[in-house]
Amino acid sequence: LMRYTRTNMLEVLNSDYIRTARAKGLSEKAVIYKHAFRNTLIPIVTMLGGSIPGLFGGALITETVFAIPGIGSTSYKAILQGDIPFVMGYMMFIAILTVLGTILADISYAIVDPRVKLQ
Repeated sequence: LMRYTRTNMLEVLNSDYIRTARAKGLSEKAVIYKHAFRNTLIPIVTMLGGSIPGLFGGALITETVFAIPGIGSTSYKAILQGDIPFVMGYMMFIAILTVLGTILADISYAIVDPRVKLQ
């Protein structure tokens, strides 16, 4: 995430509108926070919205490897034992998280990017 943010920020800082803002005499702090950072957030919001369900996949691996009780290890045991109702509920939970992540990303777009309007 940090490397992705850094790469996007460096790309945005080399843009023409950033040079224009600096030429107008804005302070470096104003240029970074008001102009550069807002445009850097657009691809990051996309990445974060899709990574919410992935956190539970990571929890499954971490809890299984380190024998920590939680939803990840419980779902792994349910898959191995063939507990179909629990597995279906867990998959529904992951699907709901995916939809919520997408909705949150769309709402965040409207906040970050003034060109996007919620209807």
